[in-house]
Amino acid sequence: MTALKVFGFSSSTWSLTMMQASKVSDWTIVDHPAKNRFVMSFPGGEAFAVYRRLDDYLVVSHTEVPAAFRGQGIGERLVEGIFRLAREGSQRIVPACSFVAEWAHRHTDFQDVLAWRYEEE
Repeated sequence: MTALKVFGFSSSTWSLTMMQASKVSDWTIVDHPAKNRFVMSFPGGEAFAVYRRLDDYLVVSHTEVPAAFRGQGIGERLVEGIFRLAREGSQRIVPACSFVAEWAHRHTDFQDVLAWRYEEE
């Protein structure tokens, strides 16, 4: 079982600790506004998301995890961190990336961060 603990939260950096059994790893998401991307470093690599700022909106158009690390939940952690940063900064997310849109649809506790809300079918 994985437990997440959020600490050191600011508008440009979001850190969390992932604790699995006896293993502890630090994961940090950093906003690089000059490059229009969020970068999450993790042991062995980096994942990133490309975005555009439009007023109080973040249009997230692409996410990428290195091929060797796909399917391990790294993209999920990246997107959750972006949503947490947006929430803290009173910003709204426009999920132009299908991965981000699908994540948002499954995580109704973050609907308040979306530029629009998904309707129940």
